[in-house]
Amino acid sequence: MKYKSILSEEISGKTLIVRIGIDSPIENNQLVVSSRIRDAAQTVKELAGKGAKLVLLAHQGRKGKKNFVSLEQHWRELAKMSGKPVVFCPWHEDFEQVIKGLGRGEAVLLDNTRFKDNETSDKTPEDHSLDGWIQRIAPLADFFVQDSLSVCHRSHASVVGFAPLMKCFAGPSLERELKALATLEKTKRRLFILGGAKIEDSLNLMGALLKRKRAHAIITGGLLGELFIKSESISLGAKDGFFAEKGLEKLVPKAGRLLQKYPKQIFVPADVAVDASGKRSEVMVVELPSNYESFDIGFETIKLVKRQISVADFVVFNGPLGVYEKNGFEKGTRETFFMLTATKVKCIIGGGDTESALEALGFSHSEFFHVSLAGKALLQYIAGEELPGLKILE
Repeated sequence: MKYKSILSEEISGKTLIVRIGIDSPIENNQLVVSSRIRDAAQTVKELAGKGAKLVLLAHQGRKGKKNFVSLEQHWRELAKMSGKPVVFCPWHEDFEQVIKGLGRGEAVLLDNTRFKDNETSDKTPEDHSLDGWIQRIAPLADFFVQDSLSVCHRSHASVVGFAPLMKCFAGPSLERELKALATLEKTKRRLFILGGAKIEDSLNLMGALLKRKRAHAIITGGLLGELFIKSESISLGAKDGFFAEKGLEKLVPKAGRLLQKYPKQIFVPADVAVDASGKRSEVMVVELPSNYESFDIGFETIKLVKRQISVADFVVFNGPLGVYEKNGFEKGTRETFFMLTATKVKCIIGGGDTESALEALGFSHSEFFHVSLAGKALLQYIAGEELPGLKILE
């Protein structure tokens, strides 16, 4: 896609509305500092360092969820990490006066955009531009800066609503993402290693990747891999109860249709690792069902991952392959990271959960070609789907 970088503009003294992505884990009401916050702090440092005045917009969590909280904790970390004057402004305060009062190199982080009732309405940029709070902020700014790939798949007010009202640019973080993804376009044998908990999203994206010939091979692990095992009319045993409880059984037929259509490109786990009374135990798929719940891919599947990595031109790893937080069941995810660091094949690590696993298991970002801060949006972009937050930059 063609886009213009905000760094190509003279921004000293200009007021920029910057959509950042700092949605992070919240544990016991405490913010867990993530790479998203560190990345956003770098953007603040870079743009404020050029004399711009920054109006920072971001969200946290979803309504009804425990992680749906104010951005006050995020603000403290942003201010500390960026080393720039950043103030915080709740929506009930006079945010217009705060914005007008910004000096060169200063920033304000407005509170959680999802506190606004119309933020998550799936409307067009034109419709969102008429939203009251968008109308109040827009006249106070010169440019809109899109700086978070992780939100670009959503047609939300803070993502697309300013586009009809002012020029839009890509920010430094988004630029890094798009440049890394451009490298992917030059490759043919693309391997996708998919796990994680959002298996319905993964199923939809697998269909798009394969239909558009964007993937040479897809290895499934975690719940996604177990779903494909079930699609071959194999009972998991103890784990079947989890699938029923979470309402995931309804996805089995869709997985079956995908596997039937693309049998040579979709790789289903050959074995799983179960928790046998506190000990990891390997169970071949042909030996299922098991009386114990599975929490990881098994050693034979790890070997399969290694073989496929060795013949790939590019690898995208999105979603842990097991419950890596559970002692003894981090092996599938850990070994995959290790294999990717040991190969010369370029890879993209995608998704917040995968990035969290990377750090928890002792790996660093510098060991990989690119660690993306996006999950679903990353895969949608690679699959060739249109992302509303990027379309406004064209």
